Amino acid sequence: MRSAIIEALYPTSANILPAVCEGLGLASGDRDKAFASKRNYVQGRISGLSRDRLLQVAHQLLQDGPNFELEEAVARVEEASERLMSDLLRRAIGRALIPFDLSGHIPLNEFLRDVWPIDRLPSRLNHGETVQDDLDRHMHRNADMDNEDALEAVGAYSGSQRRFFRFLEALIHPRTREEDEQRRLVAILNPLLQRDGFHLAETGSVSGYPVFTIKAIGGSAEAPADPLISEVLAAFDEASVHEAWTRALQRRATHPEGAITLARTLLETVCKHIIEEAGGTYSDRDELPKLYRTAAEHLQLAPDQHTEEVFKTILGNCQNVVNSLASIRNKLSDAHGRGRKAVRPAARHAELAVNLAGTVATFLVSTWRARQAAKL
Repeated sequence: MRSAIIEALYPTSANILPAVCEGLGLASGDRDKAFASKRNYVQGRISGLSRDRLLQVAHQLLQDGPNFELEEAVARVEEASERLMSDLLRRAIGRALIPFDLSGHIPLNEFLRDVWPIDRLPSRLNHGETVQDDLDRHMHRNADMDNEDALEAVGAYSGSQRRFFRFLEALIHPRTREEDEQRRLVAILNPLLQRDGFHLAETGSVSGYPVFTIKAIGGSAEAPADPLISEVLAAFDEASVHEAWTRALQRRATHPEGAITLARTLLETVCKHIIEEAGGTYSDRDELPKLYRTAAEHLQLAPDQHTEEVFKTILGNCQNVVNSLASIRNKLSDAHGRGRKAVRPAARHAELAVNLAGTVATFLVSTWRARQAAKL
């Protein structure tokens, strides 16, 4: 970080450098030494400073305007004590993004320039050129560079985690793409991010379009079982089942009513998938309790299909949970209009509903897999 501070101050005129350094709380000095070597002048004033004092100086400098190198240096120091994503996972994300339009509605160079100074970053391919030159040549004119390569070119895999997260949040932002593609990307990226303890959470909206933010898994934001449930449901059905689960997770804290609706949607979708794959039928008018009973019968999970009392009790309680989820959805979700004095759910209610739905859904999917494996 010391070298980044020195380079950030180097463009300052030697005539005013002593005053600038004093303004930053650094030791005073005379202009002759500054004129002799600006770098040595600054080095002499920061060489003995502690990490926290260096960070303070760096943040003071950044108040005057953005500085890519200094921002990266500060991020590296501050991230040293935080949870970090592996380079391996960053590259896996790069590969997952290959089929997508990286910049969506925004021209590619403009989109990337909001995160990396591509018109100043030196090319890794051609001496004397910039990353923007590489992108113009290999993505716009010749089309022989894919998204994974483009992220390599801008330094996404080796730069600060803070900047990589900034890129992911811009990638999913409603300014960049439509909601259906936002959610498709979130459903693809979250199972990857969860490997290192992160996820894209729905934290707000712009004109009704969702805004997603990278959050660390932990505390009330995500339960320990969430990644396990995500893995099981994604393997069962990525497009609809896992998407419903992901959206329910994202809304637990920020939109409890919507999360409760999605908890029911998740269970309905799982039950319908199992009934269809088992060769059964259901009506479009069938509500969740009936769908669950039908799926449970195909899975031999109905209480009356067992004689052992403890299993009858457990399976009966599962049916009661499903019935309760259907009921809470009708009373507390955003699926129906309500009067002014209606009870509104809190985040803890949504957390309970979503966690219960995820657990029951995982139990159904795991049982279905076990039944299928037994037939082989």
